[in-house]
Amino acid sequence: MEFKQSQQKYLENIGEVGKKLLPAKLADTKNNGQLVTSWLIKHCAEAEGQIIDASTSNILRAIKALDVAGLIDWQTPPKVAPAKKRPDFLQSHDGDLVNHARENKVSEIDFQMAEEKRRRQALGDAANAETMAEAAAIVRNHSSISHSRTAREKAALKTEFDRLIAARVHPKDVLAGVKAKQSTFEGGDITRPHLGHR
Repeated sequence: MEFKQSQQKYLENIGEVGKKLLPAKLADTKNNGQLVTSWLIKHCAEAEGQIIDASTSNILRAIKALDVAGLIDWQTPPKVAPAKKRPDFLQSHDGDLVNHARENKVSEIDFQMAEEKRRRQALGDAANAETMAEAAAIVRNHSSISHSRTAREKAALKTEFDRLIAARVHPKDVLAGVKAKQSTFEGGDITRPHLGHR
C-alpha cells in the first residue's frame, strides 16, 4: 500500500491543507496522523486498496469527517459560524407561535448535542481516539507468513473493523473485536475449512 502522490507532493498537499484550514490549526499529533491515514485508506483507496489518493481535497474531507465525529485534536479550533436566522414568513400571531416553537426545539437539540459532547469529553475522547487509532493500526500493520495470506487476513480484519464501526460500538469494544479476530488467524489459514478430527 502506498500513496498515489510522491512524498514531496504529499508534503505539499499537507501544507496546502494547513493554509485552507486557517485560522484553525491542527495539532501536530501522532493521533491526528493515524486517524487521517486510516480514513484515507478506508475511503480513498484505488487499485484494490494498494494505492491511496492523498490529494488536498481528500485530506480535507478526512479532517472534516473526523472532526464531526469529535476525534480530531486542534491546536486552534475552527470558528463555528453563527446559525443563520430563517426569515419569518408567517405574519399571524399563530404563525409566530409556530415559528417560536421551532426555534425552541432547535435550541433544545443544540443543547442536547452540547451536553452529549461534554459527556463524551468527560469519558475521555482522547483515550477513545487513541484506542480507535490502535485498532486501525492493527488492521493496517497486520502481516502473516505469506503475502496472499496477509492480504486475506487484512481484508477480514478490515471487514470486522468496519462492521464494528457501523454498529457504533465503544472504541474499547472495537479494539477488542479486532484483536479477537486477529487471534483467530494464528491457528491456521482462515480460508481453508478445518477437516481434522477432534
